[in-house]
Amino acid sequence: MKEIKLLTGSAQEIGEQLQENVDRMIETTAKWAELLTFDPFPQTGMTPKETVWRKNKTKLYHYIPVNGTVSHKVPLLFIYALINKPFILDIAPGMSMIETLVNKGFDVYLLDWGEFAWEDRNLSIGDLVFDYIAHAVRKVCQFSGIDQLTILGYCMGGTIVSMYMSIFNTPKIKNFVTLAAPFDFETVGATSQFLKSKDFDVDYIVDVYKLIPKNLIDVAVKMLNPVNNYIGTYTRLWKMMDEGMSVYSWKILNKWINDNINFPGEAFRQWTKDIFQNNKIKKKEFSIRNQLIDLSKINCPVLTMAGKNDHIVLPGQAKAFLDMVSSTDKEYMEFNIGHGGLVFGSIAREDVYPSLAGWLETRSSLE
Repeated sequence: MKEIKLLTGSAQEIGEQLQENVDRMIETTAKWAELLTFDPFPQTGMTPKETVWRKNKTKLYHYIPVNGTVSHKVPLLFIYALINKPFILDIAPGMSMIETLVNKGFDVYLLDWGEFAWEDRNLSIGDLVFDYIAHAVRKVCQFSGIDQLTILGYCMGGTIVSMYMSIFNTPKIKNFVTLAAPFDFETVGATSQFLKSKDFDVDYIVDVYKLIPKNLIDVAVKMLNPVNNYIGTYTRLWKMMDEGMSVYSWKILNKWINDNINFPGEAFRQWTKDIFQNNKIKKKEFSIRNQLIDLSKINCPVLTMAGKNDHIVLPGQAKAFLDMVSSTDKEYMEFNIGHGGLVFGSIAREDVYPSLAGWLETRSSLE
């Protein structure tokens, strides 16, 4: 690590040291500006995969088993949220939850929602559950030849999957893993407080926009801490470059953070008004297509994973799920990380991935 030299010695020596520091600052700033302006985005989502089903913009990916061998026959289906793109689950070789599970012999699938456009503005949560998740689940079983599967839901993806599980009995859900997924909205994180405000009129916003622009929520969240999000992010990059540190991790994470998708207006209305503001899932008052969502109908083995420092989904919001289900085999794991840290970073790679794989390995035998 480079260090700024203290200005000591004669006037000439101080002048030389000052010039050296200025030259270094100019050099670093030039490299920093060049990286931000011209450097291409790094490749992400590189674990080999194939598309096995499509609907609208949505794709169901199957990850190619290593040497064609699957050690754990029960397939795993990842379902992500509706805000960012799901490549955070497979962000880079050596830093990928999906790659880790594939290498351990699991048969892994991912439902990628794609990028919603104007014609998708009227999609509701019910549509996503009945017309997308339900079909994807059946396709996983059809493609794998196995009549049961494990589902892993990250962030609001886990919340939406729980709705599917409370309604559909087949195919059998062998296990359910929630990753930083919120279920109790009585108390929410600082970055979500604006959604709870009495001045946040979700009906007006949806009626005006129809399709919620991908930048709207991103800007609203970042403005809750604008100095850190708009300035701190890039000063940290400058400091890393000045100290000769690798900036690869910064680049791939920054790519994901700023690569959002539009949010179907009707789904956004339901998520914000019914689930977020009025906590209707916990109160057993939320219905889709005339089907009441009752999470007590879920009785399969459940693993809930959360970040102790998560300011987007508080640990209590995630842990509350365990009190809502009827499962007898249920476990809670909390790690000293934030929201993205469950799937990206050194703690994810060294603690979360092995813990998840270990839990699944003992529960992925066919019955």
